[in-house]
Amino acid sequence: MKPSPAFDELLEQIRLTFFELRRISEDLLADLDCTGAERSLLVELDKLGPRTVPQLARVRAITRQAMQRGVDRVALRRWVESLTNPEHQRSPLIDITPAGRALLAEIHAREVALLGAAKLPIAQAELRRTSATLGELVTYLAGFELRARKGTR
Repeated sequence: MKPSPAFDELLEQIRLTFFELRRISEDLLADLDCTGAERSLLVELDKLGPRTVPQLARVRAITRQAMQRGVDRVALRRWVESLTNPEHQRSPLIDITPAGRALLAEIHAREVALLGAAKLPIAQAELRRTSATLGELVTYLAGFELRARKGTR
């Protein structure tokens, strides 16, 4: 069954939003020597606590090796550290450091200043509704991915 025109339009708007957010993020982070992907990694660790590289990779749908390269880059800047993992000898836990938290605080202050400079033309209720819709879409797509891998589209 072909997706509806409304679904196609939604996906296109998500793509356009992603590219605009990436552009803004690159400008905002340029002088901090931090990429949007690195910011995302730090936010995840700050919110959810220590994770293994494979856990971090699964969330991003990238290989463990690609995630390890990203972790290595932020570790060189001392924004994350490796901790002993009591549940797995060969897969340490990666955790954010105080320097990583300080960087996130700086980024957050910049984002608040930038986004607070102009009134958002969308009501809070509409933002919540959109967020809920996107959450449902994420759940749908995650389920589809599993069905597609099993060949049961």
